[in-house]
Amino acid sequence: MRSVVPVFGCGLALFLFLGRVKSKVPLHIGGILGSTDDSWSKYANFYNILFQVAFEEIGRTDILPNHELVFESKNSQADPGLAAKCLFELINEKPVKIAIFGPPKSNPYEIVGQITPKFYLTQMSFLAKTSNIMDRTLYPSTYMTNYIEDDLNPARIAMIKYFKWNKVATLFYNEAIFVSQMNEFHKLLDENNITLVTSGIITDVQEVDVVIKRLKQYGARIIIGAFRSTKAPDIFCEIYKQKMFGKKYVWILTDSLYKGWIGKLEEGQESCAVDNIKASAYGHFTLGQKQLRTDNMVTISGRTADEYEAWMKNISAQYNSSTMLLSKYSPWAYDAAWALAVGLNRSIKHLGGGELENFSYNRSDIYDAIQKGMEEVFFQGVSGPVSFKDGRRIGPAFIKINHGDERVDVAMYEPLNDSINWWTDSNSLFSGGVVPRDSFQYLTRRFQQSNAGISLVALLITVGVAVALGFLGFNIHYRNNRNIKMSSPRINNTIIVGGLLIYVAVVFMCIDYAGSMPRMNNHICMLNVWIISVGFTLGFGALFSKTFRVHILFTQGTVKKQTISDAHLFGILGALVLLDFLFLTFWTFFHPLRMIQKNVTVEQENSDTILIETFHVCYNEFQSYWLSAQYISKGALLALGTFLAWETRHIKVPSLNDSKYIGFCVYNIVIVCALCVPVTFVLPPEKPTAKFIFTSVVCVFTTTLVLCILFVPKVKLRKSTDAIRFNPNLQKTINPYKTKTGIGYEHTKTTNVSTVEEARSGVWILLAY
Repeated sequence: MRSVVPVFGCGLALFLFLGRVKSKVPLHIGGILGSTDDSWSKYANFYNILFQVAFEEIGRTDILPNHELVFESKNSQADPGLAAKCLFELINEKPVKIAIFGPPKSNPYEIVGQITPKFYLTQMSFLAKTSNIMDRTLYPSTYMTNYIEDDLNPARIAMIKYFKWNKVATLFYNEAIFVSQMNEFHKLLDENNITLVTSGIITDVQEVDVVIKRLKQYGARIIIGAFRSTKAPDIFCEIYKQKMFGKKYVWILTDSLYKGWIGKLEEGQESCAVDNIKASAYGHFTLGQKQLRTDNMVTISGRTADEYEAWMKNISAQYNSSTMLLSKYSPWAYDAAWALAVGLNRSIKHLGGGELENFSYNRSDIYDAIQKGMEEVFFQGVSGPVSFKDGRRIGPAFIKINHGDERVDVAMYEPLNDSINWWTDSNSLFSGGVVPRDSFQYLTRRFQQSNAGISLVALLITVGVAVALGFLGFNIHYRNNRNIKMSSPRINNTIIVGGLLIYVAVVFMCIDYAGSMPRMNNHICMLNVWIISVGFTLGFGALFSKTFRVHILFTQGTVKKQTISDAHLFGILGALVLLDFLFLTFWTFFHPLRMIQKNVTVEQENSDTILIETFHVCYNEFQSYWLSAQYISKGALLALGTFLAWETRHIKVPSLNDSKYIGFCVYNIVIVCALCVPVTFVLPPEKPTAKFIFTSVVCVFTTTLVLCILFVPKVKLRKSTDAIRFNPNLQKTINPYKTKTGIGYEHTKTTNVSTVEEARSGVWILLAY
């Protein structure tokens, strides 16, 4: 009888144990997994095995002690339409499903994710990386154990704050996954009082230069970027060309730039050399999350991350690797199974006495309890700590620095306390151990005048004025000299005055360049135009008027006895100057040149200071029309002078005829203008020193050259006693006179000029005044 009692006790215990095991109520979980015919299918196929194993493991724990999780899945082939069909099949087929896993692809998930809330189904995402599912109005039942790049935004803000940057710029490719995260990031910038300098959107890598130049134009120093590895070579190539790398710039990117992308570059594939791309990409930061944690913490499953990986590899090795293969994203899927179990377990207390097994597709109360339980989830998973906020996973982000193909973790952002744990000295991550500034320090000043240039021009002006005054003194002193008098000294003096006006204009150029008389800024532009225009007209107008007199006297093969005094010539000259005055008056009244300020930005090497040099230029939007009209009028004057010089080329009276020298003058003026005027337009206003020196030297040189061509021969002629010679082929009839025969004047005799003295006397009479 005593032996029966132990046997009966053991039997009773076994009965109770078996009863307890059998009493576990199944909760059915549906899966929509996407096996395709591409290389990704072998990874997708293994997820079905992974979930089966995970739920079996969960069943051996004290999580959901009265329930067991049963998993069944359907293959959507990663097609959105088929994914929706698979969902309806799971819903219509018994038993009722309490939750759905997948689909793993983004496009099918976006379709299925909008349907599941209508049936009060909780949906777990472990791989779909679409930003659209962040919208809780469309996807209220979604919980993600995977990360999307939008989850990096808090880490970006924390990093910006840590380094005390207040200004940043963004650069991203025009894809939904990048546009979404940057839109959210821009909102966070505004909430944290951080200035967005500018934002560049790349729609075509062929036009990336425009976007990068815009960043530089706005002075971007801290650039937050988001683009794929396939676009990185073109982008970093342009970064190199714009010199937006090195110790002055910080590029913070994401893990969408896969590790090792630089090592895959081949010479000749890009517009830059590979070394240039490597140089511009050196030292950039990337932010990202890890699929498998790196510490030795024992997770909720009782395994460390390394133990989990070894365990999963052993399971994967049992299958054909051509059809099933372990994915690096498997820790997210494994933790998704545990997250649902923990969430369901925590939801029990919110059921108000109800049971999870009573769930149906119209039980919103149970659905609400499950959502509350999911929001309370927190555990240490193999992919890291797992918790949710509005369906998105709250987890650490890792900051990495990239040196070529080497990518090293340097810090971890902890979202729970919004802090960064640095594993190395943060300052040492930057060149020279100095954290770059978020903006340049701008220093504005007037451009540095070249004292050497001013001295050179002043010396040339001094020489030119000395030469002009020397010729003027010579004309006055020798004004009664026969040869000098025949060359019309008063007209010559007018030519010299025209040259002196050109020198005065150059003096005003020096004053403008040196900025020594700022009060004249509003008037100096048109003043210079007036002086140069009138000076040119006086100089060449006077010269050509002399030639005009010779032309009138020696036309049609006959020397005519006429009196063309200097007063007549001054009248002609006055008419030319009057035309100048009228033209310049209209110009000044309607569209005067005004002094405007322009800036040149000079980025100093190895410095955070950008020098803005200011300078002034004369400008009016209609100036090209007025300048063209002036060039045409002055060109017409030169053409007329050239014609007169050509017509009088045979008059061999050195002290009277300047035709040969006029030809030299016009030739030099035309050549110099043809070469130099285009250069003045080509020279950018950003180089005021070069433009000032070039323009001043040309003006002084041509003016001095013209004066020397005209007056050096006259200096040589002052003591000349050479006979005045006419071309023997030019038969000139000079002053007819009557011969006396007998008791009176019987007839008139006309004589050709055959002797030097007769010609000299005739010309002297004709030039008398």
